[in-house]
Amino acid sequence: MPTKKQKKELEALAAMPDEEIDFSDIPEITDKQWTGAVRGLFARPETRHISIRLSAVDLVLANKLAAAKGLPYQTYIKSLLHESLVKENSKSDILISEESS
Repeated sequence: MPTKKQKKELEALAAMPDEEIDFSDIPEITDKQWTGAVRGLFARPETRHISIRLSAVDLVLANKLAAAKGLPYQTYIKSLLHESLVKENSKSDILISEESS
């Protein structure tokens, strides 16, 4: 959360016309530098909070496997679920792209 001072500075910058922006210390980006760029590489899909009941045994196992991979257990479970859903979707007549979800 920006402070009041930062907020004022951001508002002043937003109100500044493009012609007044000093780009002299920023090198121009060439077409060559864009080679290999990937659109949406850092975009994250929309997520929703849910509640799900898991057996205690499955939760303990998920925690141990996640820890072995250096991941939080919820992230590990989410990745397992995603991989399984993608695999099932590829075998199914119900074709759903990741973009249409």
